[in-house]
Amino acid sequence: MAEQERVRIFDSRGEAYKQAFQIFLDHTDQKRKAKHWLQQVVDRLPTRRVFIDAGAGNGEVTRNFAPAFERTIAIEPNRYLLKQLQQALPLAEAIGQPIMTAEPASQGDLVLCSHTLYYIPATDWMAHLERLASWMSPTGITIVVLQHRESGCMNMVHHFFGHRFELRRTAESFRLKHGDRYEVMTTLDPAHVVTPDLAKTYAVAEFMLNLLDIKEAPTRRDVEAYVQDNFASPDGGYRIPVHQDFLQIRPRAVHSVT
Repeated sequence: MAEQERVRIFDSRGEAYKQAFQIFLDHTDQKRKAKHWLQQVVDRLPTRRVFIDAGAGNGEVTRNFAPAFERTIAIEPNRYLLKQLQQALPLAEAIGQPIMTAEPASQGDLVLCSHTLYYIPATDWMAHLERLASWMSPTGITIVVLQHRESGCMNMVHHFFGHRFELRRTAESFRLKHGDRYEVMTTLDPAHVVTPDLAKTYAVAEFMLNLLDIKEAPTRRDVEAYVQDNFASPDGGYRIPVHQDFLQIRPRAVHSVT
């Protein structure tokens, strides 16, 4: 009996990853809504001297907000992505180190860490939040963005791998530990992937399942069955919730005055 086709394990530098990511981008409002949400935060900042983007990737998000600041510091340890980042934003100060060893030369009025914690062990999240907050200026804000633990996409990840990304739980632990110094708040922003057919929906599902380091890949048949049961729309298309959590950390003393 022939072995069933399984979910591919992507290399972020490979063509298959790029194609799957592009299908996701072409069919979601997640990036547009995140940009709108973050732009509102940027517009309300009392000063916009320094923007620190931690886990900047290829600079796609960084490029949206860098023009609003006098300086941009982009942190990206992946050499392949760092090269793309430097080409996209030649004026940004690029640091090719992980968050825990990077040392930005200036405090950030906006410290952003967008969709990066997936690739960091959950046991290290608290230390990363503390590190990010330590880079914040006295009137600044630190924002961490991650998919909501029970969005449709994350429920699928949990179904196949038994894993949840518990940003809100870590945020609450941070608040209990540092609530005298910081105001901590998490906001849910709804977003969706809307696709016209099963092939594109499977491509998005395959891309999302690669958020984890896959040890044993599920079969394509099982993933397609899950997609059909959970994301099919009456119009014949598919709709995957990919809601995002925006964790905001502000210095408490300054924020209480403003």
